[in-house]
Amino acid sequence: GTLPYMACELLRMPRPRATARALAAVDVCALGRIIVVASTGREPWEGADEAVVRYNVQGGELPPGLFDDAGDTIPLGMERPDLRRALGAVVRRCCDEDWRRRPPAGDVVGDLEALAALLPTGGEEKG
Repeated sequence: GTLPYMACELLRMPRPRATARALAAVDVCALGRIIVVASTGREPWEGADEAVVRYNVQGGELPPGLFDDAGDTIPLGMERPDLRRALGAVVRRCCDEDWRRRPPAGDVVGDLEALAALLPTGGEEKG
């Protein structure tokens, strides 16, 4: 995988046994990082040295600058705090340091569909 999108357990020893659930959890972690990039337009640890990225990924850290002081994501054009909090919660669950606590991909899709339903198709938020 590409380092900034890797799950922390892939860089730790011992690695979890490669069960279907563990492999799916790795993909869900990558999906969480992709959600952040898609919503903010910023790559994880953009411009950081590979050693810094590896250290942060291994430590289960989320990319800096993608959350505000309250821990909410800061998506492009999204001003409503309730939507930022909800999106931040989805990302945190996807990228949980413990792969066993990550949701199944179908649950993530459901969460994103519920958030999308709150936004009009023209890109403006419903108030």
